[in-house]
Parts: sequence; C-alpha cells; structure tokens
Amino acid sequence: MTEEECCLFNTYDIRSSANALKTLVELSGVDISTWKKYVERENEYDSVDDLVEDLINTYGHFPTNYLDWNFVYFHVTTSANECAAIKKYGILDLKHAYLCKESDLRIFLDQHGVFIDLDNALLTYKGRTYDITYNLRKNPEEDTQEYYCWSIGRKFYYDYATCGFLSVCKNIPYGGLVHHRPEILWDIDNLLSLGLSDEWGRSHSPYEVTAQVKGSDIIVDEYDDCSDKYKVLIYLTRAYETAFDEPYECVLLTKDGVQISPDNILEVNPLSCWK
Repeated sequence: MTEEECCLFNTYDIRSSANALKTLVELSGVDISTWKKYVERENEYDSVDDLVEDLINTYGHFPTNYLDWNFVYFHVTTSANECAAIKKYGILDLKHAYLCKESDLRIFLDQHGVFIDLDNALLTYKGRTYDITYNLRKNPEEDTQEYYCWSIGRKFYYDYATCGFLSVCKNIPYGGLVHHRPEILWDIDNLLSLGLSDEWGRSHSPYEVTAQVKGSDIIVDEYDDCSDKYKVLIYLTRAYETAFDEPYECVLLTKDGVQISPDNILEVNPLSCWK
C-alpha cells in the first residue's frame, strides 16, 4: 500500500507540519487561509482548544467521532535484518513478538539462552527459573530480584501493546530509548545482570515503520474516559499545534491485543530522527 492510497478523507496524519495542516483542513472543512488568519488571534481565546472548536463550529463541520479515521504514525524499532519479520508479520505486540520465532527479539533471546514460558509466567536462564507473574496491586521494593521479575511480568502481561508516534521532536529522543533496543531487554538485564541492551544496540540498526491504524483500535491516552467529541477536539487541536509550530512528541497507543497487519504498513526506512 502506498502513502497516496492511504490519503483518504478520513486520514489523520500529523507526522510533519505540512501533513498536519492538510489533515486539519480536510477533517474540519475550514480552509487554510482562515486557519492562518486566526493564528494571530490566539490571545483572544482562553485556550487553543477553544480557538479550534470555535473556528470549526463557525466555518466548517465538527466530525462526530474519530473511530473510523486512519491514523498514520511512526513505529520506531531496531532490527538486524531490515525489519524482515515486521514486513512479513506486521507490527506485533510484545507477547506476539516473543512467540514469533522469526522476530528479532525471539531470535536474540534464544541465542543468549533466555527462554520465557508466557502461559506459566516463567523465565529460564542457565538452568535457573524465575517467576515473572505480574500483579497490578503488588509493587515490590525496587532493586530487588522480586521487583525485577515483577517488572518483566509487567511488560509481558500489562504494558505490552504496540505503540508509536503521531509526531516526534526530531532532536529529542523518546525516553524509552526504543531506537537503541527493546525496552524489555533493560528489565532482563536488571534481573540477570547481563549486558543484552548494549549488545543489541551494537548489532541492530534503528528503523521507522510508517503504519496506519483505525481510530477504533487506539487508546486516547489520558483522555480515554472523555466523550468522543472531546477526543476529536483533542486530535484536531494537536493537528493545529503541529501545523503552525514544530512537531512535538505525541504518542499513539493501540488497545491490548491489536496487531498491525502487513497490509497496514506503508513504509519501512532507516530512522531519520534522534541522530
């Protein structure tokens, strides 16, 4: 699928200021000249949200929801073989990435003798088995073996959904350092006193996978309990802010169990930011 085929009326793409402006115009029905005119009048409003809502209600049409939009985003990853498994199987959540025997993660952990039994929440290394059961209400004391096991379990049984970025700040890397190694390796290193993260960084290169996902398959971060109309306003405000300023870090998180199929991957390229 090409990016041109993806550019439908309901496409939400704020990966650049130009894309964000196009998205803002197409989804709101408010023309470019009107948006540009009101940039100079932001101080007349209590907030940017209020400006965006007023312009759409006055000059355009307010979308009823975001659920059928195609969200185009970057998935940042690392690979030793140009993302061969992602091209073949799509973007998989952490559980499915480990279960996929062709994934970079599974190949690497197998090579280093780290084996995980997801059904029974057990990690085995050099003949020793660790219980990585995760309990949301149990938060062990930090810097203990129990905590490191719990932290690995948290990644596999709680914080395992696929994610990416609607936009990024080109010069400020994401705090999770996903352009260096999978975050789970840091947790495994802490438990087993290994240096897998550094070794992975030396043998794998960073890539940006451009993909699309339906709005019905994403979580709207801290606004997920809000109304669909308010979520629409939040997304259009983000488009406005990106259109008339530098892109900033905006994370996209899919719902649990959502995998991005290969036909929803638009491009795979070496990572162009965070150098």
